[in-house]
Amino acid sequence: MKKHKKTRIKDNKLPAKALQREILKMFRANPKKQLNPKQIAKKLNVDNTRDSVLNALGKLVEEGHLAGLPDYKFKIKRSDIPPVASDGKSVYSGYVDMTRTGDAYVTIDGFDQDVHVSAKYMNTALHGDHVQLRVWTLRGRNRSEGEVVSVLERATEHFLGTLWLYPRYAIVVPDSIYVPVDILVPLEDTKGANEGDKVVVKVVKWTDTPQGIITTVLGAAGSHDIEMKAILINNGFNLDFPDDAMEESEKLPGEIPEEEIARRLDLREVTTFTIDPENAKDFDDALSIRYRENGHCEIGVHIADVSHYVRPGTPLDREAYKDLLRFTS
Repeated sequence: MKKHKKTRIKDNKLPAKALQREILKMFRANPKKQLNPKQIAKKLNVDNTRDSVLNALGKLVEEGHLAGLPDYKFKIKRSDIPPVASDGKSVYSGYVDMTRTGDAYVTIDGFDQDVHVSAKYMNTALHGDHVQLRVWTLRGRNRSEGEVVSVLERATEHFLGTLWLYPRYAIVVPDSIYVPVDILVPLEDTKGANEGDKVVVKVVKWTDTPQGIITTVLGAAGSHDIEMKAILINNGFNLDFPDDAMEESEKLPGEIPEEEIARRLDLREVTTFTIDPENAKDFDDALSIRYRENGHCEIGVHIADVSHYVRPGTPLDREAYKDLLRFTS
């Protein structure tokens, strides 16, 4: 079993890897700057010690991203600054197709090939997100490279994962291989979940260490019910619905008006068997069988008329349409 290495966060201190990413991001945004550890900590607004910042800088120098200067100052290497496109239109939008390594390919209308985006240039974008990215093509290369500038629309804000509790915060480790970061959750937003529970977390703040709140506690992993819910969540379906949709569903009448019965074929006298399981939330599919006077056997397939209850433009209709788009995409 793979042992989870938990992210450690204290006050406004960043974990080592997150600190390195933030430092590199800052230097890429300011390629002409030469800064020392104290200046870097101040610009990033972090509580990490000078030694921890210096250690992060040393790692970035070892990896070839930064160059060390006299007086403990550092600057970004020219080779690590993304090239500037020369086509006069370097910014495009497209959809992220992430790989297991954290790199991604972005589909852009009008491009013969997808644009490759290295993991270090993803800037919190995840699989399926609609993003704006800067594109360039290196000399001698056929495939374009890119850097995510902004996320225009998230494919989802809800993620399934395992909860780990700490004295001052909690961490959710997402199940999906396409979410390569842990999600920080304040203890007051864990909804009473226990250590090791499967939970659904909604990200409310997107940073290198995203912050979220628990929306659903599924319980201990392994049960059939939890595994079925996991399939829904991992395919973009939410287990919880907006308050206005729930309120509308609770107000639906339990009786059918006589005028509605009059305009339909009434088959209530025909023995009909539901094919939904006993624990189903709705009963909308059924079968009937009867023998006709001519000796033929009639099989009836009964499907609920949902449009009687779900009217166009209502909260229920909007939620149903969202799920339809997820199902058909």
